[in-house]
Amino acid sequence: MNLWYNNKYFLYIKSISTVVLLSGSCWLIYQARETSQILRSILSTNVLDLEKTQAQYIYLDDPRFKDILTSQDDLQSSATKKYHESFTTIIIEWWKSINHNLSYRLLHLAKTGQINERLKAVDALGSLKHLKDWHYCHLAQMMDAKTAIALSRISNSNLKFFLKPPKNIITKNFNDTVDDIYQLLLKLDQLSNGNHRCLTKFINEKFQDYQRDNLVFDHDLPGIGLSTTSSSYWDKNLLKNCIKAIYHHTSIENFNKDILLAHGLSILVDVKNIFSNDIEVLILVAKIISNLSLHLDCIDELFVAGWIGILAEWSRNEDVRLAAPSARALANLDTDTNENNIYSRRIYLLHPMYRDKCKKKIDICFIHGLLGGVFVTWRQRDNKNKLNLNILTEILDTNILNQVIGDNYHEFIKDLSHDYQIREWNKLGNDFEFVLDDCPVSFNSEACGTFTCSGDDYWSEKLKQDHSKRTECWPKDWLPKDLPGIRVLGINYDTSLTLWTLSCPIERMKNTMDGRSEEFINKLILAGVGKRPIVWICHSMGGLIVKKMLVEEWNNGDKNKICKNTKSIIFYSTPHRGSHVAALKQLTEILVWPSIEVQELRQESPKLLKLHDEFLNMLKHNKIDIISFGETIPTPMTALKFSLQFVTSKSADPGIGEFYEIPQNHLTICKPASRSSFLYKKVIDVIQKHTYKNNELTDKSNDNNLLTWLFRIF
Repeated sequence: MNLWYNNKYFLYIKSISTVVLLSGSCWLIYQARETSQILRSILSTNVLDLEKTQAQYIYLDDPRFKDILTSQDDLQSSATKKYHESFTTIIIEWWKSINHNLSYRLLHLAKTGQINERLKAVDALGSLKHLKDWHYCHLAQMMDAKTAIALSRISNSNLKFFLKPPKNIITKNFNDTVDDIYQLLLKLDQLSNGNHRCLTKFINEKFQDYQRDNLVFDHDLPGIGLSTTSSSYWDKNLLKNCIKAIYHHTSIENFNKDILLAHGLSILVDVKNIFSNDIEVLILVAKIISNLSLHLDCIDELFVAGWIGILAEWSRNEDVRLAAPSARALANLDTDTNENNIYSRRIYLLHPMYRDKCKKKIDICFIHGLLGGVFVTWRQRDNKNKLNLNILTEILDTNILNQVIGDNYHEFIKDLSHDYQIREWNKLGNDFEFVLDDCPVSFNSEACGTFTCSGDDYWSEKLKQDHSKRTECWPKDWLPKDLPGIRVLGINYDTSLTLWTLSCPIERMKNTMDGRSEEFINKLILAGVGKRPIVWICHSMGGLIVKKMLVEEWNNGDKNKICKNTKSIIFYSTPHRGSHVAALKQLTEILVWPSIEVQELRQESPKLLKLHDEFLNMLKHNKIDIISFGETIPTPMTALKFSLQFVTSKSADPGIGEFYEIPQNHLTICKPASRSSFLYKKVIDVIQKHTYKNNELTDKSNDNNLLTWLFRIF
């Protein structure tokens, strides 16, 4: 009786489970159908059928082909019927429909939604993959300038979202482009009313032999049946000089919008096409557009001319010299996320170059010295201790390697050596402590920090270093990996050693230390510096400029809270008491005619000593950590065939804070060899001290799950 009862009970459960399963399946299919209808009702996609390739037919009336065509039609009809009846095909088509409709819905929200909706919609739209080319094209045609700019700042967004520059109906050759450039220069000179003497002088000198006669250039004369002399020529060097002149003109604040008024955007597209393989010219063009991005009323013109897509492509270029000005231009135009910050000329946003949800906790500002640059001073130092493979190549027979492995046997040996090092290290090296690279040879009583690291950390970094590409800007590539939640800014400016080099009369007054400090502090305030903690990292003369900026801000009452929010200053070979290299004899000074920068760096200069006293007085009222590095090795002067120590330890030591003497010269002291270098580790320790508490390096985000939000918008 119990057995029969148990079997009956089990049968009931099985029946109920089957009913529940069938009911649930039916419910899911019904919900899928309803969801599909809702999605299709959001935006009709029937118009998209016009974009698809239409089937082409050939009608034959010959009865001889009747049987063949009939049989083929029957086969195709049968195959099509089976194909559409496949459940998998139905799911695929349903998913494609959702994906397409979702993209249009996201685009609509990105264009018309509130700020939070726009941010999420752009993120979701940029993450969509596997759309068809015609679909990307249609979305690009429906997009507005603001949404295109937002998508350009998504690091992994597809470049097919952006419209290409309009094509000219008339095909232009090289001489036509030079003609357009010449006309553009004349218009720029006219718009400036002749107040930019550099531009006027350039036009008169470079084009004095190419005057127009009856609106026809000499190279156009053969086309209308007239003769021309062989003395007239056009080369790319002339065009490059023209681009440099245009960039210099747009670099001046009063004139940087003239190129838009002169309708020069389309001409720059032609220049970009001509010099598509010349990185130096592309960098100049990117800087011109970056100067124009300071004017938000130019957004629509840049979008229509196709420059948003070009900047998006350039911002992902491996050459940071091209990527940085392009990313700066897009950051200026992206009003939804730039927090009203303006990155003017000479201010580079090194991180984040794209939209970043991580909240910024501190600003790291880098400023170089004499004859330096953002992408020159802050490079990674060449590693001289490279792996030597000669031993392995001598042991192994090259002929055998060619037969077994092929021509790439060098890569094979390198990988073999790498694996061998890992094996040996795992046996005996993990218990050792390693002294960091660039470890100081001397330091004062206030110095502290980590001078060694565990063997595992050191060796792991060395292995990564051997297999990774050198960085041309370690603040951009290294700091964000070790310190989340930071903003990295680079200050760039031009310097010279002699006044024999011609300079712009308008810009000449800014070459003094007072002029540079005033210019930089105003531009940094526009970029939002002073709203959060600041760490200054400077090399050589850059440290003097930072001191001047802080002293002037303190004397003016620190209205922008620059001094209050400055937490630390790191000096790399800054000549606080000047440099003996700048001390020239009277006869030498007459011949060299040293620039203003060199004159201000003279050893024991009263101006520098006064600045240092004012700086020390400012430190009494503001708690700022000072870390200084001094060079101990002379710098080789290739042209002069001897070495010089630019900054002595006495001049590099400010007399306050930590001071380290590093076994490097003036040029390499600011270039760490790797992320295990003391010069880099000390920077990390200082920033961590003023940024993170309890060693918490992760930023917790309160953003909702993107997938959940996508379902909510429907």
